[in-house]
Amino acid sequence: MNLINFLKIISALCFCGIFIAAEPAKASFHLMQIEQVIGGVNGDTTAQAIQLRMRASFQNQVQQSRLFARDATGSNPLLLIDIASSVPNFSLGSRVLITTPNFANYTSIPLVSDFTMTPIPSSYLAAGQITFENDFSGNLWGLNFGGAGYTGPTTGLVTNDANGDFGPAFGGPLPSTSTSALQFQGIASAPSITNLADYALTAGAAVFTNNAGTSFTVVGLETSADFDEDTDVDGLDFLTWQKGFGAAGGLGQGDANNSGTVDGADLTVWEEQFGQLGGTLAATAAVPEPQSIYLLLSGMLAVLGRRRHP
Repeated sequence: MNLINFLKIISALCFCGIFIAAEPAKASFHLMQIEQVIGGVNGDTTAQAIQLRMRASFQNQVQQSRLFARDATGSNPLLLIDIASSVPNFSLGSRVLITTPNFANYTSIPLVSDFTMTPIPSSYLAAGQITFENDFSGNLWGLNFGGAGYTGPTTGLVTNDANGDFGPAFGGPLPSTSTSALQFQGIASAPSITNLADYALTAGAAVFTNNAGTSFTVVGLETSADFDEDTDVDGLDFLTWQKGFGAAGGLGQGDANNSGTVDGADLTVWEEQFGQLGGTLAATAAVPEPQSIYLLLSGMLAVLGRRRHP
């Protein structure tokens, strides 16, 4: 073999090596932020969303990644989703929208999410952790929240954080009682510094965007605990809620927040609206203290107990 042919072979091998080395960058998922999270809308914690954002181009092979939620100690991991497919758009700043089914009840236009997730447990919302991980158990981005209430680990890979430590945690809970979300404040290419420095609540209603670039504003449905529609919110409405608790239903069954289910969030609305007339506080009506509400509830439950057990 002469020198010229030898050099040609070496050049061809080098070219192939460069091509192979470059190819994973076009089929990756590592450079990603957890850009925005909402743990519930107006108290309905079944309506949740997580929005990812690509920190570089060609990060669309998200079928190699998973999202987990953990409690305030960083324990009891719950798999929110093991993403099953890639997404078509892969430019810098492209989003991936992952929601629970009930999030569709609270968007300005019909929701089109990229993937569906299991809800983050309500007990995790005060303090906990959301992680974006690869399928090989590596934590690529961690969002820790709850301030000092979160006592678990804050570390992960250095892929998106220079020192591999996403802490300290954001100082408040994961938002669930309004239409605001927790949002990353940096630009699309920005790495993590700390959760405390990087995240803030949206000033108003959050706007979520899917991979196709369509945006959905979070809207809070009007709530009403006047279940019997007699223009006031009183003990009779509580009895309606109690009877319907745990079942599907509408206003007449005790669903105050239009979630389609009668649950604890509806009781919270009843507590907030107790004593109101016609949707507003009557001029002469005093807002009851929480103790008064619970005394009323205790009395109602006692009466019901006597009726059931003569």
